[in-house]
Amino acid sequence: MNRSKLSRLIAERISAISALFLLAAGFVISLASAVGQPFTDRLAESEVQALASIEVNALFGNDGPPANEHGKATPFRAVAERLQSLFVNPVAILRHMLPQVAPSDPGGGLQTSLLNSIAAMAQSRHTLVIGWLPSTNPTTCVRWIQDNPGVNVVSPTWFHLADASGNLSGSALPTVVQYAQERHIQVWALVDNQFSATLTHEVLANPRAVTNLIDEIAYQASAYHLNGVNLDFENVAAADRNRFTDFVGKLHARLHSLGIDLSLDLTPDIVQLDDSEAFFHAALADEVDQVVLMAYDEHWATDPDPGPVADLPWVERSVNDLLDTGVPANKLVLGIPLYTRFWYVNTDGSVQSNAVSAGAVQSILNEYRLPLGTWNDSLGLMFTQYPTKTGYAEVWYPTSQTYDDWLQLVSDDGLAGVAVWSLAWSDATSWASTVHALHLNASP
Repeated sequence: MNRSKLSRLIAERISAISALFLLAAGFVISLASAVGQPFTDRLAESEVQALASIEVNALFGNDGPPANEHGKATPFRAVAERLQSLFVNPVAILRHMLPQVAPSDPGGGLQTSLLNSIAAMAQSRHTLVIGWLPSTNPTTCVRWIQDNPGVNVVSPTWFHLADASGNLSGSALPTVVQYAQERHIQVWALVDNQFSATLTHEVLANPRAVTNLIDEIAYQASAYHLNGVNLDFENVAAADRNRFTDFVGKLHARLHSLGIDLSLDLTPDIVQLDDSEAFFHAALADEVDQVVLMAYDEHWATDPDPGPVADLPWVERSVNDLLDTGVPANKLVLGIPLYTRFWYVNTDGSVQSNAVSAGAVQSILNEYRLPLGTWNDSLGLMFTQYPTKTGYAEVWYPTSQTYDDWLQLVSDDGLAGVAVWSLAWSDATSWASTVHALHLNASP
């Protein structure tokens, strides 16, 4: 037997063994579903990595058969070809591995009906419903998409400015892109600057680095068939204002030529932030397809003064500020939080905070038999305070009325839509309230 035939035979047997491994993995996953969700989640994640390795070996592990032997069939080759064919559609792998759990519906069908209504409304009215996906795990991303019907754009946090040369770190997940797009959900991958003013300045001050960064973003967006890019450059120095505006304009022109949208995340200017002078709002709005207003954090995690993450007056002022500085309403997307914070004020004056899902607050308070508090009409939030061993704790948290009030702004001001940070914080109660409010406020 010559060397080439031996190599092909070995490759075929390895592929066949891999197929048996895949079948065995499927059996184990089926068994694990009876054991419990956490175990299944961990197993699915490990299997994604294992199958990715098999895919590389199956696709690139050998040079393939000579042309004159391509038609010869052997049992091992048949199994190997079947195994390789699975990887033509990567979502097929994920579907086999992903635990198929239907979204919870405590409303006995009411929530599902509302979600379907908001999905139809969003499509017919071109209202953007954006959900950020802060994960690089394909199983997690897909589950969040499943659990939050009504979203028509997802923005996964996959890319980061890596160095002063304008290179990117991170990578897209093709399975997630395909899964979303098959369901008519656009994918706008987020690109951040690691919140570094220094790194951002080094890039913006170097024309070659700017060109390289634009090339990198355009390549990733095109190679992975993304619908858009969500630029999240925060903590930009005021001295880089013109450079940043110029960079955004060049990036938009490049992406526009590829049929790819560019959205830009901005913080409110109603407080003195380090980056408040770095953004020339009217000029930036001309250079992007959407401006996403992050109407949070009114009180950030390390704020020495406890307070709401986003009360109604704060959100209203944030929207009005950007509209008044020249951002068109039909380009402005209102970003709202699906989280809040418990604040712990100690007798020595120190303050700590703990972020939690907004929809989980009442359950937490009930579990520990703590007061639910009272509604603050001026803030549009619930508020409660209770004693602790080292001082006291307090929390401002939203209700369905809060979501109604926030999203009424989208309707009243004719905004382009809403974005939520993030789907990791979503729960059935919070999400149902959000989409219900959108449905009501967008109805003619």
